[in-house]
Amino acid sequence: MLEPVSGRATILTVDDEPVCRELVRAYLEPNHRVIEAAGADDARSALATEPVDVVLLDIGLEGANGIDVCREIKSKAAGFLPVLLVTGRGDRESRTAGLEAGADDFLCKPVDRRELELRVAMFLRIREQERLVRRQVEELQRLDALKDDLVSFIVHDLRNPLASILAFLAILQEELADPVQREDVASALHSAGRLREMLEDMLKVRQLEEGGMAVELRPRSIAAAIRDAMASVAGAARERRQELRLEVERDVELPLDHKLVVRAIENLLLGAIRCSPPGEAVAIRLGPADGGAAVEVSDRGEAIPDGLIPGIFDKFGSLDARRRVVRRGQGMGLYLVRLVAAAHRGCVSAHDRAGGGTTLRLVLGG
Repeated sequence: MLEPVSGRATILTVDDEPVCRELVRAYLEPNHRVIEAAGADDARSALATEPVDVVLLDIGLEGANGIDVCREIKSKAAGFLPVLLVTGRGDRESRTAGLEAGADDFLCKPVDRRELELRVAMFLRIREQERLVRRQVEELQRLDALKDDLVSFIVHDLRNPLASILAFLAILQEELADPVQREDVASALHSAGRLREMLEDMLKVRQLEEGGMAVELRPRSIAAAIRDAMASVAGAARERRQELRLEVERDVELPLDHKLVVRAIENLLLGAIRCSPPGEAVAIRLGPADGGAAVEVSDRGEAIPDGLIPGIFDKFGSLDARRRVVRRGQGMGLYLVRLVAAAHRGCVSAHDRAGGGTTLRLVLGG
C-alpha cells in the first residue's frame, strides 16, 4: 500500500450503495480527498494505487464479508491504516467480530455528519503520530548503525598502534634499572593492557551481535578454560594481593569455543578482582548444572542493589551501575559474557553472596 502524500488526506469509502458513498463524499470532501469503491475488488484496487489515510468500510457488502475485507486490509497495511466499519447493525456479535478483524472503530447508519468528521479527524491525528514515531525509530536505527560502524572503525584503527605501545613498554621495562621508573612503566603497561581488553571486548561483541564470528564448538574441559583464564588475570590479582581459589566439584567436557569461554571467564574474574578489597580472595567454583556446567565467580565487594541486578549484563549495563557508585566495570565485559553464554546454550546471572559480596554464575551447555 502506498504512503500518503502531503496535503489533504485521502479517505476511501467502500459501500455497495451509491447513495451512502455520495453522502460520505458530501460530508468529507470540503476538507479531504474522497475516493469510492463499490465492493471488495474495487477497494483492493484503490488501496494498491492510492495513498489512502482512512478506510470507511461497510460491514454488509453485497457478495463479500466486510469483516474479512477488514482483516485483509489490516494484514497488508505497511503501517497504521485506520479502518472504520460502517454498519446498520448494533449487535454486540458484529462489533466483536469487527474488533477481532482489526477494526479501529464503528459508525452506525445513518451516519451522523459531525460524528463522522470528528472520528476521521481523530484517526488522522493518530495516523500522523504513528508515522512520526516510525520515522523517528528509523532515524534512531540509522544512527545506531552509524554508531556501531564508528565503534568498529575506532577499534580496528586503535589495535595496531596500541600493540606497538605495549611492545615498546615491555622492552622499556626490561631495560630500566631504576625501580621507580620500572614501576611507572609497569603501571603504564597495566593501563594499556586494560585498554586492549576493552577494545577486544568491543570487537567480539560486535562480531557476536552480527553473527560475524564463527563459534567453533569442540569438546573441551571447562576446568581447563577456567585455569587458562586464571593464568591470564594472575598479574591483576597479584597487584591487589588477592588469591584466586578454584574449587572443582566435577569437571566436564562440553562443546566449547575455548577462546570465547576463556575470555568470558576472564571478564568475570577481572570484575571480581576489581570489586573485592585488596587482600581478599576471589572464589571460583565449577560444578554441574542441568546437563551442562556452572562456573561461579564470587567477590567480597559491595553488594549490587536488587533493582540494578537485571541490567548489569546489558550493553553498557555496568557503566550504569558505576554512575550510581555501586560497581565498577568496562560496560562491555558482562555483556560479552552474556553473548558467550547464549552462544553456548547457557545463561548468566548475579546473586548475593553469603557473608557479603556478589556471585556471578555462568552456565554453559544447559
